[in-house]
Amino acid sequence: MPTTESELVHAALRKYGYQSQSYNILSGEKRFFFSQRGTEGVVAYVVIARVALVAGDPVCAESDIRDLCAEFLQFCKRNRWRCAFQSVTLRTLEQLQYLKFGYVKIGEEPFFRLQDFSLAGGQFRDLRRDIRRAQSDGLKIIESRPAEARDATLDQQMTALSDEWRSEKGSGEFGFLVGQPSLDDPGDRKYFVATLNGQVEAFCVCTPIYARNAIYFDILRRKRRPVRGTVELLIVDSIRQLKEQGYELATLGTAPLSGEHAEDLAQGWFIELAMDIAFDRLGYFYSFKPMYQFKEQFGPDFWEPRFLAYHPARFSPAVIYALLKAYDPAAMTHLSQKQLAAAWDGVRLIAGAPVALAEAIDGVPADTASRIVRFASKVPIPSMPERRDLPRLPGMDVLREAAHLLARVHRIAGLGGRDRSGPGEKH
Repeated sequence: MPTTESELVHAALRKYGYQSQSYNILSGEKRFFFSQRGTEGVVAYVVIARVALVAGDPVCAESDIRDLCAEFLQFCKRNRWRCAFQSVTLRTLEQLQYLKFGYVKIGEEPFFRLQDFSLAGGQFRDLRRDIRRAQSDGLKIIESRPAEARDATLDQQMTALSDEWRSEKGSGEFGFLVGQPSLDDPGDRKYFVATLNGQVEAFCVCTPIYARNAIYFDILRRKRRPVRGTVELLIVDSIRQLKEQGYELATLGTAPLSGEHAEDLAQGWFIELAMDIAFDRLGYFYSFKPMYQFKEQFGPDFWEPRFLAYHPARFSPAVIYALLKAYDPAAMTHLSQKQLAAAWDGVRLIAGAPVALAEAIDGVPADTASRIVRFASKVPIPSMPERRDLPRLPGMDVLREAAHLLARVHRIAGLGGRDRSGPGEKH
């Protein structure tokens, strides 16, 4: 029987770990909540700015999700914390909605059925070409097993690659739901390495999704200029080996803030617009479009949505602060509350008319829609009267007005309509 907290968490993961990043609750400085009412499972979380930020789905039986989340919510209320669940699956979101959580979609995750995985067909022509080029250059993919036998040379080169990546990333080391190479304590991680003439060009670290007999490509590191096709060959050959080992599913992880596969196209456009404003005004760069395109090239069998859910349902900038601080503490060190409030104000004001805005963009060619999104995030309306239903937050220095914005969106998209700006409003 497991006795220590770590053993209890690992036992719950092996039995109920369903969300792709669940294995990473074992790392970092997370707290663990266990039911006092006998519900089997665990909730992993951190507390930042009086926000209890939960790392993914609760680790429990699907039938117990609502009860465990309800008990954790009461625990947060007793401590006077806000509560937010990051990157939850749809099955958890449905239970959180019952508990009156608000939510926003934050991305989509691609999954591959390994028994069906194939690169046959015209859509993979470029991918096959890059893989053949890497193979002809002599690139080889091996599985390293540090839990069984350490290779000092290999470990040293993998560590050096990680150090190089960290120094060039431009912000801090991601954490919270993102793992580490952990060569000294590999646990159940799997390591695949791309080598050329005995030198490591790239490597990936995979973690188990126990309840789905699946694997998650958690970490990818590569040289600054690897041989062309290195990463593509690394992923495809790793999938081949995982298939031979009996895994059923694999995922490359969530493409953040991507609306391409939203069931509601209007919602997809609005999500992209809202998050673009928030991240742009925070000065926090996250290249989610290239990340989505990279994962799409491998031909996922299906995509699953991921959500940020929060309670109370009236969103607070403190949740964004907690989220960014949890993932990247170094980049958030000097971020002021004024900056944060100003960033979220833009999102909230546009949220007053998301359907109308999305209808204006729906059907517009992709390049035009992209220009609309960039344009809309920079429309200043200095003389707009304050809206009663969207109270002004401290530190707001740029206002947006929905009717004015929609007119500008129509005009730039060539959809007709006229500018509704009142006297004194600037363009």
